[in-house]
Amino acid sequence: MKVAILNTNTYLMPPVIPLGIEYLASPLEAHGHEVALCDLAFCEEPEREAVKFIEAEKPDVVGYSVRNMDMVIKKNNVFFLDGVRKIIEAGKQVTDATTVAGGSASLCAGEPLRAYLGIDHLIRGPAEGALPALLSAFEKKKEMPSVIDGWSYEIPPGISHKRGKHISYERYLEAGAPVGIESKKGCDRLCTFCVERRKPLMKRETKSFVSEARELAELGFDMLFLCDSEINLSGAHTKETLKALAGESLGICWTGYFSPFPFDEEMARLASLSGCSSVTLSVTSWELSQGYPYGKKEVRHFCEVLKAEGIRIAVDLLVGYPGESKSSIEKALLAIQKSAPDTVGICSSIRLYDDLPITKKVLNGAPPETVSGKIMGNSGLLEPVWFSGIDENWLKKKIAGESLFILEGESKLGTVNYERI
Repeated sequence: MKVAILNTNTYLMPPVIPLGIEYLASPLEAHGHEVALCDLAFCEEPEREAVKFIEAEKPDVVGYSVRNMDMVIKKNNVFFLDGVRKIIEAGKQVTDATTVAGGSASLCAGEPLRAYLGIDHLIRGPAEGALPALLSAFEKKKEMPSVIDGWSYEIPPGISHKRGKHISYERYLEAGAPVGIESKKGCDRLCTFCVERRKPLMKRETKSFVSEARELAELGFDMLFLCDSEINLSGAHTKETLKALAGESLGICWTGYFSPFPFDEEMARLASLSGCSSVTLSVTSWELSQGYPYGKKEVRHFCEVLKAEGIRIAVDLLVGYPGESKSSIEKALLAIQKSAPDTVGICSSIRLYDDLPITKKVLNGAPPETVSGKIMGNSGLLEPVWFSGIDENWLKKKIAGESLFILEGESKLGTVNYERI
């Protein structure tokens, strides 16, 4: 079958290379399908460009990658789904091909998102295994559900991706964007506010990962972004991957997100040897203050050993869990300040998504003044709904004069932490 896939993400702060659709090309081609990709990121008229692409390709199936429903951060938030829907509607005007959507936004909602976008099938989670299976079902005239669980389909751990074949990186690199790469998918942790919670870890073979990194280096790219949810979710796999990457001596730098645990001096050393120039550490004030599953000791140790290796550290700090006290947040701020990272971005509002434990907790008992956004008539909470469990004016006063801390949505230094260091 002929498959045309479009990147619908036109938000450029920062520009993000559409790794997801690049990672679909190899498995589709391995199953005998013809693949064409279209990146709409820099298009001034994305609907018009989508129509031109679809008319030229005449595909049997059209896929749409949806990166985010909105900016996730409350202040100066931008809602993306209306623009995505316009692109899909424009495409449907010139083809009767079956439509499929996926991408990281699919983790936020199921059937409500599929219905809102007006597409035939939505793949929730990884599509490298699910999309070839869906196309096989089409060929066999077999019915498939409208919403498909991508996590239930195996992705070969040794899968190889040909980078830069279908997508031009030139404008991304001109804008200073790093090139994405994955060593694993999923997150098996239980964070009640996260759409990636309780997903299976799909670890990639080290040989395959390093081969792709080498190819990117040979193409002239010297800055990679590891797109794993958090790089060190599996300590042994992380060390194996970094050790192999260090052994290649590729002359590249990389960055990515980390958890405070598992982490030790060996991982820090391997990160440095493999080219890590900076990391972003994800923490919450309530976990840090209560000391479980990590506390100030783990965060301080993380920062100390990385700084000893010359690696810069940004911290993403989420504050204001339902019922959390001001003293809990004060403890967290002090602990991070003593750990002395390079910058700390604070988010004081939690974006609520359908079916998450925190959403049920908030909507079933939080004070009305702590919840903002449209609830009634907002199926799947596609439009942003926020929980703000802490007085932001109090928080502003608390961090006033501290250049280390930045309230997310208010910085002029970059919209994501790795741009600030």
